Amino acid sequence: MLFGYDVIHGHKTIFPISLGESASWDLDAIRKGARIAAKEAAADGIHWTFAPMVDIARDPRWGRISESAGEDVYLAKEIAKARVKGFQGDDLKATDTILACAKHYAAYGQAQGGRDYHSTDMSQRELFETYLPPFKATIDAGVTTFMTSFNDLNGVPATGNKYLLDDILRKEWGFDGFVVTDYTSINEMVPHGFAEDNKHAAGIALNAGVDMDMQGSVYHDHLTDLLNEGNVTVAQINRATRRILEMKYKLGLFEDPIDTLKRNVHSPTY
Repeated sequence: MLFGYDVIHGHKTIFPISLGESASWDLDAIRKGARIAAKEAAADGIHWTFAPMVDIARDPRWGRISESAGEDVYLAKEIAKARVKGFQGDDLKATDTILACAKHYAAYGQAQGGRDYHSTDMSQRELFETYLPPFKATIDAGVTTFMTSFNDLNGVPATGNKYLLDDILRKEWGFDGFVVTDYTSINEMVPHGFAEDNKHAAGIALNAGVDMDMQGSVYHDHLTDLLNEGNVTVAQINRATRRILEMKYKLGLFEDPIDTLKRNVHSPTY
């Protein structure tokens, strides 16, 4: 089993919110905070955190701004790398490291009117100069997972956006980890008006490059039918499965799935 959790700004030991941490410009302290959080989370049996959030956020009406590093692209890139290094350490098989997850890919922080889940409409220049660089920085730091965002980008929901998930993330940047959706974001392509039903949405997501469906159950419910109808392939399913299994192997879960928790739950944090 791979257990994921929102370890955002501390686990047992609570640190300032991410936006508050970023105001310090103290990259070493931010890295150490993520390192402590990873040790404590790992001791609780958690293998994976849904952090860091690396969205550039410039509209204070947007509630998720508290999880971000703010509005400056350079600072956001450096903090993104520090947090990835803190969570993942130098060895994923070590019993005090966890997978990091770069979120929310992409341009979630520019939702129109500061309304969460809303549409995002921007030029290619703005996308590549402002909103994508922190995500690329996490790959340079070795991040192992990405999370799709709820918003659409220029009319295409991020969770079904092959341009984002395949052309840029895989082919241009060379990301070799796995992509997970945000909570039920495959299902939400239906109210976006982009998919006619959950089955249609599942096919769009897999074809776009989503490996794991968080909570929505659409892969579980519909991939067999989509495969039988020729809308997805065995190769695509195997590829998604392999990417997830590779991260479990890198964590050492197949060698030590249970004893890790027993060994570390009472060990010192610092």
